[in-house]
Amino acid sequence: MDDIDKDNLREKSSSSLSKLIKRIWYVSLAVGPTTTMLQGKFPFKEMFWIISISSLILAFSCAVMLFKKDFALVERILYSIATIVLLFMNPHWLDIPAYLTNDYRVVEGIPTEFEYRYPYKAGSYLHVKVQNEELNLPTNVPESHSDRWFVIHYLPNSKFIMDYKILSKQARKKN
Repeated sequence: MDDIDKDNLREKSSSSLSKLIKRIWYVSLAVGPTTTMLQGKFPFKEMFWIISISSLILAFSCAVMLFKKDFALVERILYSIATIVLLFMNPHWLDIPAYLTNDYRVVEGIPTEFEYRYPYKAGSYLHVKVQNEELNLPTNVPESHSDRWFVIHYLPNSKFIMDYKILSKQARKKN
């Protein structure tokens, strides 16, 4: 009788853990793409961490699902495919070492493209092309600055903007 109770207890705890892992996976799945869409609207450095950590949690929970016998083979395959696709779509997690070492890429120059874009429900952003590098800046840059000198610091894989300056013609001549 005691063995049956222990087996039932193990099944319940294992089932609860599986449900928790699934919930964590779904929350991470929702948070990552949502914050990616909103990063133009809320251009804070903290958004980088929210996106990166949610991607890492998603990958970790998927790895747990792969090795846990409670999940069916079909579930494991589907969760793995979804996780891999999302990790390729959101490469922010690849930039964690660059962020920690302040190893940013820098482009300088007058933009050859300067266009405000308004994707569906994702907020607006400013698309600029400087030295053949296409980047998305926050929308608080006035259109009158399109002919000014831009200095943009960004992360290499995700092209997440860490800092930018827009210099006037007078300030550029002083440098």
